[in-house]
Amino acid sequence: MKSMKTSLRLIASVVLVVLLSILTLPAADTSTVADLTGQWHGKSRFTGINYDEAKQKQITPLVVNIALQISSDGTVTGQVGGAKLSGSVSAVNRGFFGRLFRLKTNFVIEGKVVGAVAMGSEDGTHLVKLPFTFADQHIGGSLFATYTIKYPYPFLNIQLNR
Repeated sequence: MKSMKTSLRLIASVVLVVLLSILTLPAADTSTVADLTGQWHGKSRFTGINYDEAKQKQITPLVVNIALQISSDGTVTGQVGGAKLSGSVSAVNRGFFGRLFRLKTNFVIEGKVVGAVAMGSEDGTHLVKLPFTFADQHIGGSLFATYTIKYPYPFLNIQLNR
């Protein structure tokens, strides 16, 4: 009986130490949308805006330029290859507990890509999401085409600098 109480106390002590350790860690990444203000640019390899385009190799894979302008109010404009961003907004993607447990990314851009990203690629308007991390004046993430009912398709790996 005494050893059972000792075991429970030991387990409780370990759990308490782990919880205190986690809760005393600083939840870094307290950047705001205003910290993103400015021009961002980079290049990425494009193989298609959807799975069928990439799988059937309808276009020749090529490197496309990406240029984003993020305003202090969170609006985003720019180019993704030959397509333009429209109605796009950046926002914080996680709160204190998300940062603490490293859930999600720091920020997300949601909006539309209008036009063909590259010659031969599907033209039109595509809803997109760009969840990304912001660290050391760099943005890194994946640009997803989002479709109703279908799983989002990541079509560009994003690495941008000011």
